[in-house]
Amino acid sequence: MPQTLIKGARFDSPLEEAVKGFTEPLVHIQSGLGNVTKYAVFNKKPYLLVVSQQIDKLLSHQGYNVLLTVTSYSEQVNNGVKIRFENETGIIFNIEVSESLKEKSEIFNFVLPIFEKNPVGTMEVFKEV
Repeated sequence: MPQTLIKGARFDSPLEEAVKGFTEPLVHIQSGLGNVTKYAVFNKKPYLLVVSQQIDKLLSHQGYNVLLTVTSYSEQVNNGVKIRFENETGIIFNIEVSESLKEKSEIFNFVLPIFEKNPVGTMEVFKEV
């Protein structure tokens, strides 16, 4: 069964610049809300990484303005991807998110198998959403 890790960070620079440092190319996701910048990558290991930032960079009451979500079949893989993303982008995800946000992020547990079945097509849909 897939597991999802979600953590917050404070990052006052544009997310667009930071994600360029990650060795895997992230896809810019069109957000329906328009006030959030999102990027994602699916790796066939498999894992799905999604990172997002409020465009206005306002802080949540927990003190974060960037969210990182990593979904895989292993807590160890999730933590490894998180650490690699931190090392390569300079964004440190050390802020716990609310329980309700953790529950909402569990949707990624159902999304991961869909990506595994059709990784290219699913990423294309992500670009158009």
